Amino acid sequence: MSYRDFEKLHFRASTKSRCSARKVQRRQRNLVAAMWGGSCPISMSPPTEKYDVFLSFRGEDTRDNFISHLSAELCRKNIKTFIDYRLDRGKEISPALYREIEQSMIYVIILSEHYASSTWCMDELTKILECKQIYGRDVIPVFYKVDPSNVRNQRESFEEAFIEHQQRFRDKVDTWKDALTQVAGLSGWDSQVTGPEHTLVTDIVEEILKKKKNRHRFLSNCEGTIGMDKHIEQIKSLLHLESPAVRIIGIWGMGGIGKTEIARAIYHRFATQFNSSSMILNVEQEIKRVGLSNIHNKYISELLEEDKLSSKLQCSYVQRLRQTKVLLVLDDVNTSNLTIKHSNFGQGSRIIMTSRDKHVLKNAISDEIYEVKEMCFQDSVQLFSLNAFKQNYPIKAYVDLSEKLVLNHAKRVPLVLKNLGLLLHGRTRDAWESELQKLQEFPDEDTFKVLKLSYDSLDDRQKNMFLDIACFYTGHLVNDVARTLDSCGFSADIGMDVLKDKGLIFISEGRIGMHYLIQKMGHEIVRWECVDDPRNRTRLWNPEEIYHVLKNKGTNAIRCIFLDVCKINKVQVHGKTFKKMSNLRIIQFYKPSGFWNDDSNVILPESLKSLPHTLVFLRWDNFSLKSLPLKFCPKNLVKLDMRGSNLEQLWEGDQDQVLPKLKRLDLSYSRKLTRVPDLSLCPNIEQIILSGCVRLVDIYSSSFLNKLNFLCLHDCVELRSLNLRRDGLSRSSGLVVLYGCVRLELVVLVESLYFLF
Repeated sequence: MSYRDFEKLHFRASTKSRCSARKVQRRQRNLVAAMWGGSCPISMSPPTEKYDVFLSFRGEDTRDNFISHLSAELCRKNIKTFIDYRLDRGKEISPALYREIEQSMIYVIILSEHYASSTWCMDELTKILECKQIYGRDVIPVFYKVDPSNVRNQRESFEEAFIEHQQRFRDKVDTWKDALTQVAGLSGWDSQVTGPEHTLVTDIVEEILKKKKNRHRFLSNCEGTIGMDKHIEQIKSLLHLESPAVRIIGIWGMGGIGKTEIARAIYHRFATQFNSSSMILNVEQEIKRVGLSNIHNKYISELLEEDKLSSKLQCSYVQRLRQTKVLLVLDDVNTSNLTIKHSNFGQGSRIIMTSRDKHVLKNAISDEIYEVKEMCFQDSVQLFSLNAFKQNYPIKAYVDLSEKLVLNHAKRVPLVLKNLGLLLHGRTRDAWESELQKLQEFPDEDTFKVLKLSYDSLDDRQKNMFLDIACFYTGHLVNDVARTLDSCGFSADIGMDVLKDKGLIFISEGRIGMHYLIQKMGHEIVRWECVDDPRNRTRLWNPEEIYHVLKNKGTNAIRCIFLDVCKINKVQVHGKTFKKMSNLRIIQFYKPSGFWNDDSNVILPESLKSLPHTLVFLRWDNFSLKSLPLKFCPKNLVKLDMRGSNLEQLWEGDQDQVLPKLKRLDLSYSRKLTRVPDLSLCPNIEQIILSGCVRLVDIYSSSFLNKLNFLCLHDCVELRSLNLRRDGLSRSSGLVVLYGCVRLELVVLVESLYFLF
């Protein structure tokens, strides 16, 4: 919803004569919520954190000893703590105390001998665990002079307490038991293990300080982020934090989509639930800078809290790591050489890896892979506005330009939204319009660099495949593109799998797709091959640039030319245009359906003696010459499509060329065509389309065409003889279309071909 739409709805809502002021206000709040992605349930938003720590304890067990020492130390460390000292507690917790619990950051639960005998304590515990679940708060259990297993299994004094509760609080007992089992399973402190009481107090306060620091760092890192809670909740469901198993989670997506920010938010949200944690950003870059072994040493030293690792103690480090519950985040992992194994870490450990390459995450034996997709429109507008206007929505005078930037260029990618917002902050409308005009031709430089990292990791064949798809094949049927790329020697199946894993392409409903920014990046890579002269670029698709090349001479840099000839002014092709194009593999001069019989805008001179012998695909609708150049050697040609051409025959005279690789021949609606060569010169031919060739008299092959599966002769009204043979052992069937062949007299064909007359 735009600001303008919001304003209109706001006006309608506020001018309804029958609506009370309260209804108008409620409707306005709903409009605001709708503008930014739906209603916002206030109860699910974390309350303001009023206290650093909330202490839950049984007063008669600990008030005058342990709690007094702990509260004094917390006070000395300036940790704001809520302690309920009231002696006259009622049977139920007051709403005010529930608010105090909700407004606390960290909960310290002192599980003493008679803790479970207090219904007040059990209700506190239940509420605390509810806040932990909903808001991700930290809970520190302290087992004060009790065995943790007795708490977990409700034995001895805890069993006795529940026997007494069973009669009066039967509806709550199961919930309380579950709460004790749950809290006893959390990492905490055992007073019978940790030295004297003052040492225990000191250790607990240090842990609280650490959690407080991490919490503030998390809030600082997440400040201004949009839509992060959704990612955190979805990844949290994959982490299965309650499970003792070791889990490896991958976060995958294209460059700039926000993987690092999500991983950082996950780290700061959950790090305090582990014995130790480590996060290494830009792993790929760090490997190049300091080497792979240093990356391993860095996270091991952080997880084990060792300033420097000794080579003599490697076995000791490995053993300690296997006994430690850790959270490890490795950002931007794009090499399979970084070995991460489940068995290297202690029970309950979680390893999170971000990557632009899905295959790397598969090799890391990821238990789950989370794909990061583009932001929704409302979040995109809000993120852009926060950077461009320092508020949640666009300034009224810039709404239209903001929407164009978000929808047409940034395409809901966080990196681009931030960069554009910061670039345009405080600038005039004229500057905005100028930037928008520039972005239509060239992508933002910072975005280009980030996206290009995935391209740079490809090998040469994969790079060529990617550029072909970016420049020519986005939106095409994946099977057709695969056959085309295979014919060019690119091993399409494995190559396209690599491109998919790196997030450079996707397959949707059988067609190849590519994010707009990825495609623009591909175009920009080709443009930078030679900024000033398109003749020195590998791929040409811009009509103006192709016009320039055809009018002059090409170079051996050019590999492919794709042109909708309806989009080009009439051009007289230079006689030597193709002479130096020794690496050209594809010419596609095509017209939309229904325009094949019009004159061509590409006018060829009679002096055109040859085309490049390297051509694999030649499509030239309305080809203007009577025959193909005599010196053209089509030994590599796989497809020859020349619809609506002026061809009378493929080659002058009787010197027909051998086409050993040709699979498809389409000369449909070439109304001057009188003959085709002996088709035995095309031993691998699969499809022959000669529809509407109204002067064609006969078709002949002197040998078997065992691979032929489709022959279309629709409306070949002068055709009299058809003499094609296939070996009787041929297993493939085929279709022959003969609609409108009214003069056909001789048909020599074999079985396993189906006819349509």
